[in-house]
Amino acid sequence: MQYNGTQSVFVLICQLMFIFITFRALQSFHIDTFFRHPPRGLPVMIVLLSIAIGWACGTFFAEFFVVLRGMMNMVR
Repeated sequence: MQYNGTQSVFVLICQLMFIFITFRALQSFHIDTFFRHPPRGLPVMIVLLSIAIGWACGTFFAEFFVVLRGMMNMVR
């Protein structure tokens, strides 16, 4: 779907917000305690996993609001 300027800023902020929330949530699990010797790449895995989950959630909610706005314009 193509976005205009305002929608693009909204989508970007929404995705960054969800990436940050997901990163903080994954950090709160203290995944390193599950390993006797935590792998060196564990922080990178947490960052990449938070980007993937946050991007998916952010895209879903942004698309939801774009569709909702389109439906509201259809009703008018």
